[in-house]
Amino acid sequence: MGAFDDHMVRDSDGKKWGNRVAHRLSTVRADFSLAIIEAGLIAVAYAAALGIRSLDPTETVPATWWSRLALALPIIILVHLGANVVFGNYGHVWRYASIEEAVRVAAAATSSGVVLIGLAGLYQYLLSPNALVPLSVLVMGTFLSLAGMGGLRFWSRLFSLQRMNELHSDRQRALVVGVGADAVRVARHRSESTANLRIVGFVDTAQKADMSRVLAGFPVLGGVDDVPDLVKKLDIHQVVIACRDADEIGRKLVDLCIDVEVRLRIMPAIDAVLDGHAASRDIRDLELTDLLPRTPVRTDLTEVAEFLKNRRVLVTGGGGSIGSEIVQQALSFECAQVIAVDNDETHLHDAAARWTGADDRIVTELADIRDRRKVAAIFEKYQPDVVFHAAAHKHVPILEKSPDEAIKTNVDGTLNVIEEADRCKATTSFVLISTDKAVEPESVMGASKRVAEMLVQSRAELATDMKWSAVRFGNVLGSRGSVVPTFKRQVQEGGPVTVSHPDIERYFMTVAEAVELVLQAASISEGGEVFVLDMGSPVRILDLAHRMIRLAGLVPYVDIDVVITGLRPGERLSEQLADVPLVPSRHPQILIARQGVPTREHLNDTIGVIRALADQGHAQLGDLLVAIANDIWKETDLSILESGDITTLRSIDVR
Repeated sequence: MGAFDDHMVRDSDGKKWGNRVAHRLSTVRADFSLAIIEAGLIAVAYAAALGIRSLDPTETVPATWWSRLALALPIIILVHLGANVVFGNYGHVWRYASIEEAVRVAAAATSSGVVLIGLAGLYQYLLSPNALVPLSVLVMGTFLSLAGMGGLRFWSRLFSLQRMNELHSDRQRALVVGVGADAVRVARHRSESTANLRIVGFVDTAQKADMSRVLAGFPVLGGVDDVPDLVKKLDIHQVVIACRDADEIGRKLVDLCIDVEVRLRIMPAIDAVLDGHAASRDIRDLELTDLLPRTPVRTDLTEVAEFLKNRRVLVTGGGGSIGSEIVQQALSFECAQVIAVDNDETHLHDAAARWTGADDRIVTELADIRDRRKVAAIFEKYQPDVVFHAAAHKHVPILEKSPDEAIKTNVDGTLNVIEEADRCKATTSFVLISTDKAVEPESVMGASKRVAEMLVQSRAELATDMKWSAVRFGNVLGSRGSVVPTFKRQVQEGGPVTVSHPDIERYFMTVAEAVELVLQAASISEGGEVFVLDMGSPVRILDLAHRMIRLAGLVPYVDIDVVITGLRPGERLSEQLADVPLVPSRHPQILIARQGVPTREHLNDTIGVIRALADQGHAQLGDLLVAIANDIWKETDLSILESGDITTLRSIDVR
């Protein structure tokens, strides 16, 4: 370090030292001024006490008591000021004083009174039988001094509160959910809160709220179930959750307050913030599980672990939301190798960065399932034991405009993977990832996936050792391009949040839930099943939008608008998981749909005709594909299909 740097360091240190000295001197000056004022207050307090004592007509007060009090006042003042020093009553910023500081002031005054009474007793015992100052004056003077010093110290606090009330007369009215320490802290420190809240009362999280209690000066107004009514009755603007199990309570309040205009906020536990286990912010980040109106499904994966042990697993669409999670979970078991195949290098690269514990068991292949030669080469190279076919085009409105692309990927691409898996001697299990949109499909996407299911089912009829199955489920929370990321982006941008129809509803699962059940279905398959995952009750998309807005700490239609845009092409109001009776499987969350399937020959011939119409660019290709998927062609002459006469095709109903 050079001389210039040394000089700069010394200069900086000198400035810091000088600042500390200046700060200390200003503090000493403030405390010295306070002590002088308090000395005067103490003198006035004891003189007033003697004056009050002199007003008693039953007693004769010696005139010499005033002169004796004058002699005793220096000692009295020194005792009081000394007690204040001992109890740490100097050096405070009194506008932020709390109960702790008030207790210290009271303790110092009380101790001073005890010491003075003791000194008075010693004076009478050792020096003179006559009291220097009457005992009643010492007692009364102590209390008057306490009142004076307390008032002096807390005047700035009271003035500050009054000023805050004047400045924040428009503070938002708030309920605090919880009756524990964290809830009380929120109420006590409300005036300094950046949220600008005016606490109205508490809400108990217990099933039976004790409404006779008062906490921090505010009443307990009811239980969690009473919040919607309390919000309307008391004109509440915010509900602050400050209790144990805040996540669970928050999820419940989101549902209770769907139709109530109130802002919901979750305060982290104070102890957790101080311990570094929680962020010191008011609103926690959105979690996908908060969007489910049920507890996430957890399953025993023992059978899956045994099924995948020492096996080579191939996953098509390995860079997608479902495919990458299948890879992730497969790697957590003792599989020999996982081959992730995807036609998008960015998705494959990003997914590979997320996979953990991969070591040398994970390999990636950039390939399109529409390329039969490349698919064959991959099967020949890796000889997979288990195949999860998740690659597909999935966005309904896009495929309505491009039905030929849906056929090339979801039908022809699936057929490529099926045939190579059938040809590979090592492969013993094949699982197609399907969708609830394949049930009585009305969209090109759903129709193409139903045809893919039929391809798997028809292959299963000829299989001996090979297990062919399809797994059907609804929407996946957080999957790429789905409604949740779209809503989240719209909320972050300030809205509006767009919903196609106020009554549209969908089944939802988290990615982890869906994949766990996919792996379970693969492990219990006996061949030919269309498995249906139990996804609970469907969720209204409008409610989902409201829930996401509230979980962001905002109010629908106040902070963020929700706009109805109208149903998109191929979109329907509700989905179903099966159009045939469901039968149970060995797993309680997995059912089996006994779907009918055409003969393999007729299916192949029909797909050949559809492929030809796609090559011709038929104007009604999407409608033809939907008609095929709905089985009306089962016993129809293929010449009708070849003609492309959709009107005649729709008029035939042989089901």
